[in-house]
Amino acid sequence: MRIWYIHPFAGGPGIGRIHRPFHLARSWRSLGHETTVFVSSFHHMLEKRGPLAGTTDVEGIPYVALEARRYEGNGAQRLLNMLDFCRSLARLDEKIAAGDAPDAIIVSSPHPFPVYAARRLAARAGATLVFEIRDIWPLSVIEILGASPWHPFVLLAGHAERFAYRHADLVASVLPRARDHVVRSGFPELPFVWVPNGAGGPAASRVASGPVARAAIAAIDTWRRQGRAVVVHAGAMGPPNGLLELMDALSEDPDGEVARRLALLLLGSGSLEEELRRRAERAACPVLVAGEVARGEVDAILAEADIGYAGVRNLPRLYRYGISLNKVPDYLQAGLACYLPIAPCGDPVSEAGAGIAEEAASPACLREGLLKLARLPATERRAMGERGRAYIAEHYGFDAIAQRYSAAIEAVRTRMDRT
Repeated sequence: MRIWYIHPFAGGPGIGRIHRPFHLARSWRSLGHETTVFVSSFHHMLEKRGPLAGTTDVEGIPYVALEARRYEGNGAQRLLNMLDFCRSLARLDEKIAAGDAPDAIIVSSPHPFPVYAARRLAARAGATLVFEIRDIWPLSVIEILGASPWHPFVLLAGHAERFAYRHADLVASVLPRARDHVVRSGFPELPFVWVPNGAGGPAASRVASGPVARAAIAAIDTWRRQGRAVVVHAGAMGPPNGLLELMDALSEDPDGEVARRLALLLLGSGSLEEELRRRAERAACPVLVAGEVARGEVDAILAEADIGYAGVRNLPRLYRYGISLNKVPDYLQAGLACYLPIAPCGDPVSEAGAGIAEEAASPACLREGLLKLARLPATERRAMGERGRAYIAEHYGFDAIAQRYSAAIEAVRTRMDRT
């Protein structure tokens, strides 16, 4: 089977931070499926700030860059970048006309708008169209950013979502309960397959060699000698990530337990980084806002920590469909007990018994949740981490995900051939 995987923010070694398309393509190749990844020539998760061009061979996987303008932040230029990508995608009908047609087109949805061009390409190629839900549009924008349901962007995203459900042959999602959303949207008969983000791709060096990583390891060593449990958050530092709520929780310490038991390490970057540095000075426990480190260095640091904080805000209307946080499989794969400050939602923390998943409706609730884990003997936290590691190995391996994904596509193709 020939697969076109369309993901505007696709990454991989030497490309960008979202490695899922690369790992899936490698696993599909081992199953005999030929995969081409289509990526925006510019997006904010590229490793290098310069744009991609043409076709790049990424360890045997062809990445085709579709022309799209540069942008900064979330303004009009980013919207135009989305439009550019969709226009460039539509031009791929020339490849199909030249006989280079796929059997399946997967269009992933960091934003939903490429589905219009993807549907046209699939119809021309006679290919199976798969719509892959990453973020639920426009619900994510409404819940996370507080956008009005009547905002023009929200209305456009809603139209794209409904178009996708009407025309897709299969819906896939990284969210375990996304099918409930598809059903609520009026499409109960649409085939669905759960395909999580995945973990356990080819190992990076896992050595903390850079100065930021070395400083983080040194801080962990100091805190551990002081008898503290080290809480780590590894990921973006933006409004959706629940870090301001975390700092609020650690700024109060009514009985001095936070100061005695906890220390916090923040790895990553984002719009709130400087604000978090200011708030760190007022926290009751030691806090290091370390900044961004390389992928392998993150793994080396996680191996030294005690608790992974899966930062999200408490948004039950959105997260009832599940979470797709890359950091959670990373924490569990590293053997960390995990704290997820929302109600269980089919997430790996609650499914594996790998920590605590509970609604943290206030800073006091969040603080108490972290302290519950910190009070446990280290052996008990390690047992949680081992349960999480086993769960990730069973359900989040890329080979297993790729097998399930391709089997779902082939089942739909078989039904289509019979009709």
